[in-house]
Formats: sequence, structure tokens, C-alpha cells
Amino acid sequence: MPKIKIAHLYYDLMNLYGENGNVRALKRFIERQDIKCDIHFLTIGDKINFEDYDLFYIGMGSENSEMLVLEDIKKYKKDIKNAIDKGKHFLITGNATELFGTHIVNNQKETLKALDIFPYYTVHENIRIVGSVIAKTRLIKEKIIGFQNRFGVIYGIDKPLFRVIEGTGAILNNSKEGYLYKNFYATYLIGPIYIRNPYLTNYIVKSIMKQKNKKYKLKMLNRTTEIKAYKEYLSNFDIN
Repeated sequence: MPKIKIAHLYYDLMNLYGENGNVRALKRFIERQDIKCDIHFLTIGDKINFEDYDLFYIGMGSENSEMLVLEDIKKYKKDIKNAIDKGKHFLITGNATELFGTHIVNNQKETLKALDIFPYYTVHENIRIVGSVIAKTRLIKEKIIGFQNRFGVIYGIDKPLFRVIEGTGAILNNSKEGYLYKNFYATYLIGPIYIRNPYLTNYIVKSIMKQKNKKYKLKMLNRTTEIKAYKEYLSNFDIN
């Protein structure tokens, strides 16, 4: 039986709004396809070997938790960059997206150096952006549904993961949202997003299996409760 290994990074610190539900959804989805799924929960103080895993996940956390993670994750900058360049899969949600840019300007107007892997940067504004989002992505034909609750605004996105068609992107009055580079997928959208978007989850699993040179064929996706919930929610919006 094929196997996918997931590293859930900073699982105890970056789990605001139950975003660890994304990992549970991935595991359930993977195992439905007769693929074994191992999840390792790793945090500050643990040794992370980026060669050992097929997928890395970091969820959303409070600002204090984010700052703790920022200080710890910097020691892995070279390993993370190498893993991304090699095509390892990264799923990053909420404010964890901010860690991978050049810097973060916090509410005290302090500039904090981030991983500097991608060219965007974040400013923590005095307004909070809250609401539902409907978006498109070039990865799949189906629309993306999500929710955002943030005060971070990301500038300089040159490779957006999504194009928002309802709601707001990373910047107010802008449709660009998230970041996509090779198999690095980052988004402010929560929900949890991989529970609410089973077609996107399927795309990720298929991409991992292709990388492992394993044949993968989706099993009965249209009969799942996730698809019914996805279609019902999408029907609430007047979009084409």
C-alpha cells in the first residue's frame, strides 16, 4: 500500500479557529483512497528532517504564537527553501503565510525579518478583515470557498494562488490572494479550507501521488458529504 507522510508543524501553537481540521481532512481523504497516511506532530524543540516527509502543514495562530514560531522556524530557512525548490508539498493557511515573506510590520510598527523565501511582505493594520470569500484558481475548474479573519495585509504578491471573485484578496480592493510556487500553497483563507474544498484536496493528493510515481484514481468523490456541503454553500452566492 502506498503511503503519504505529513509533518504538521507547530501543531500546538498554530491552531487558531481549529485549523488542524485541515490535517484531519487530508488524512481521511487519503485513507479513503487506500493510501496509508502517517502524520507527525512537530513543534519548537523537535528536530525536523525535511527529507522525511511528502507534505508540510502549518495553520493559523495568534499573533503571539506566530512570533514564537517565527523565531524558531528561521533556523530551518535553508532546509525549507531546498525542500520547496525540490517540489516538496507545503500547505500553509492563515497568518502562517506571513512567515515566508521578506518581513512583517507589526502593530507597534516594528519591522521583523521573516524567512525571506518569497518577495511579498506583511503589514499588520489597525483594521480587521472578516468575511466569506469565493475565488478561482488555475489548479482546478471548481471554485474555492473560504473565510478570512485577519488584520494582516500582504503586499507584493506576484504569484497568487487564488483570484477572488467575491470578497477581498490579500489587499483591500484587490483580487490576488495566497501564494503559489511549485508545490507551495499558501492562503489566508481558513474554513478549514481543505475540508470545505474537496476538489482542491483531491488535487493536492493527486499531485503528491504523481510525485511518488504512484497511480491514483479518485474514488466516489461525488457521493461524499463534503461535496454536498460544498455545493450547498456555493449555491448561496450569485456567481457564474
